[in-house]
Amino acid sequence: MNRKWISGAIGLLIVVGCSIGFWKYMNSIETDVTTMQTWKPVKMIQQGQLITSSMIREVSIPTVQHMDNAIVEQSQIIGKRALIPIGETEEFLSWKIGEDKLYPSGEDEYIGFNIDFVGAVNNMVRRGDKVVAWVEYAQPKVLDVSGHEISEAQQQAVLSVEPSAVFTKVYTKQLLNDLTVAYVKDTEGNEIIDADLGGPISLPGSAAHRDEASADHYRQTATGVPAYITFIMSPEEYQTFAAGTKEGTIRLGLPNTLSSFGTITSLQSEAKEPLVEQTTKDSSTTGNLTNSTLPSNQESH
Repeated sequence: MNRKWISGAIGLLIVVGCSIGFWKYMNSIETDVTTMQTWKPVKMIQQGQLITSSMIREVSIPTVQHMDNAIVEQSQIIGKRALIPIGETEEFLSWKIGEDKLYPSGEDEYIGFNIDFVGAVNNMVRRGDKVVAWVEYAQPKVLDVSGHEISEAQQQAVLSVEPSAVFTKVYTKQLLNDLTVAYVKDTEGNEIIDADLGGPISLPGSAAHRDEASADHYRQTATGVPAYITFIMSPEEYQTFAAGTKEGTIRLGLPNTLSSFGTITSLQSEAKEPLVEQTTKDSSTTGNLTNSTLPSNQESH
């Protein structure tokens, strides 16, 4: 009797073991069929960053979650630049990355200038940005009622005849509306980029929380202080820029950096009007602007 029970128990164990083994085997086949390997960022990649091998990781995801236009070849990702921010949980979709095309073409040239913290829009300018170049006049331009520039002597002559005459003072002028930044470097020649907030270990919480933290710090911290800036300029742009330096201080304006990147997508921005002021004989002359923020509207007094 005992032998029958023992034989039955052994048989039952064999059946159970075979069932478990068969289940695991079928589960492994199902996993191989329903999952795939793809690439995602180690942490959020900000717009404009050059993608290197240390910035991406290979992960296994359910096939149904894979996007049709996502890139699965590592070689097609490394060396590209992010056109928009790419979160930690996102695949590298083909339209989110592009070739590193920040090089002169045709008659364009690299032209470099010295720059400081404020000049780089409080250290917010990065490689690939499209910036607006303004000149802040050392002495405001005075325009008559017809919009023609007149000298101080001409202004006094008009006022002597017509004391109530109104003139317009122009303090700024937009020189270039779509200037490409090729490099922003510190005194050691290192490229200025957003400072690293640390990897997933140093940023607790879910991937979504880490992406949110990275987005909140976008352009808020940098790896250094800018000392040199290089633009890609045509001969005509350089002539305009150089002429502006003779008239006053050059200021850079930074439009919405999330709307485009470098030469890959086009930047649509409204042309700003120069800052002007209407004056009469009793008006006082305004001194140089001390606020580093670029003027973008008109003031009348």
